[in-house]
Amino acid sequence: MKNKKYVFAIFMLFLLIATGCSIETKKEPPEAMVKINGESINAAKGTYQWETKGVFSKEAVIADAAAPFQIAKDLKATVVEQSSEAVIEFSDGSEPQLHAYLWEGEERGEVLPLKQHHLTLPAEQGEYVVEINAEWSNGDSSYTFVVEVK
Repeated sequence: MKNKKYVFAIFMLFLLIATGCSIETKKEPPEAMVKINGESINAAKGTYQWETKGVFSKEAVIADAAAPFQIAKDLKATVVEQSSEAVIEFSDGSEPQLHAYLWEGEERGEVLPLKQHHLTLPAEQGEYVVEINAEWSNGDSSYTFVVEVK
């Protein structure tokens, strides 16, 4: 009778440990949201690499996507005022290191000023493709959105 109790206790302990170690982690970077003058727009996720580590496993995902100028063709431009400020947030609340760029035709162009996830958009009128590069400890991702400065 005592042996059955020990076997049951060991089984329950093993079950608790196994359940605790199998917490599912995201297998890709979070979604990016851009807020401009109170309006939220989703930024399209581009190329990324992401690594997840479990207790007994490690998995890496590399996803290739079109260049930001190509992604932008499928996005609707958000109309903004000159020198508007965009706030970059992520669906999981994380605060990765960010870099922002304008795309000029088919090439990455000017670096945009970015401070604590606040991005200053261009002052000159026109349509702009903006790329955000985010870097976390377990990977990085590119995001694209389009603005039309009026």
